[in-house]
Amino acid sequence: MPKNKKNTGFTLVEISIVLVIIGLIIGGVLTGQQVIQNARISNTINGIQAYQAQLQTYSQNYGALPGDDASAATRFDGVTACSGTGCGDGKIGTNNSFDAASDATGDAAESRQVWAHLRAANLVKNQISGNNDTSVQPSNPFSGIYGFQNGTEDGVFSTTVLCLDKVPSTAAQAIDSRLDDGVKDKGSLQSIEGGEDGDTTYKEDTIYTLCISM
Repeated sequence: MPKNKKNTGFTLVEISIVLVIIGLIIGGVLTGQQVIQNARISNTINGIQAYQAQLQTYSQNYGALPGDDASAATRFDGVTACSGTGCGDGKIGTNNSFDAASDATGDAAESRQVWAHLRAANLVKNQISGNNDTSVQPSNPFSGIYGFQNGTEDGVFSTTVLCLDKVPSTAAQAIDSRLDDGVKDKGSLQSIEGGEDGDTTYKEDTIYTLCISM
């Protein structure tokens, strides 16, 4: 008579060990993602504060806003001064839509030339594109860009603002909380979402453009 075969299935102890290992792996991945997100938030805040200071320094040193400086070409080599309507009027560009500002490609676009002027003044020293175009707008940690413009299209801000796009909701609220009041539509930093529907609070799984008044 044949002997009974030994049961080769996993024991409860073995299954428990596997579950613990899986839990540790998942916990490590989530922790790693949070660390990366926190680093992006900190880098974004550092960028905002640095660019704010650089624009203010330029204005104090030269009596004009970068990008709107009619004398930039005589101050620095290889830059384009503003020209035409609105040049030297104390406003960076004439369009208050960040989407339009970020898509501006003309050499004389003030929203682009602001970066060329800041770099020429040795205030911004990084993030030059591969073709060495000094008017390129610097990238932000969320794969968007930073951009200066005059006011916002919703009319909340009417003076110079620094905006950045493609910011996820959790990061947007964290940045808002650390720099302002954490409220989407209040204070000196406010957030705009694609297809703005008038919501006053941050929504999950939503991408925002943040604008902060200078």
